Amino acid sequence: MTTARALAAGFLALSLASGAATAQSLGRLFYSDAERARLEQQRDSGERPGSPPATTGSLRNDGVVRRSGGPTTWFVNGAALDERSLTSVAAQPAGTALKLQGEDGQVVRLRPGEHTAVDDSGQAAPASGVINIRKGAAK
Repeated sequence: MTTARALAAGFLALSLASGAATAQSLGRLFYSDAERARLEQQRDSGERPGSPPATTGSLRNDGVVRRSGGPTTWFVNGAALDERSLTSVAAQPAGTALKLQGEDGQVVRLRPGEHTAVDDSGQAAPASGVINIRKGAAK
């Protein structure tokens, strides 16, 4: 039984040593100090997310992030927009949906995951109601 204990103690020592070596080699996981300072400066200066996507073609509501202590960010056609930028894509927030002016004068509600065709004047066709779901890679 003493041999088994000695082997167990040896394996434990090796696993602790290899874990410490791995932790040292990881370095900083997410951002460097310079990247973190730049992000904090952008947040503190009130810079807004990137330029809004073009409104001609199609419009896709990718979702919304509501912060408890900050502005709400909408994701439209893969771009992050604040509430003021939504007017550039002729949309208004309505809960988690976007309200668009429809071709027939009616309001079109675009829920997260839905997309719609938008003409040159910014008017939307009725929402397709289709949410495309792609299967992930098998593990």
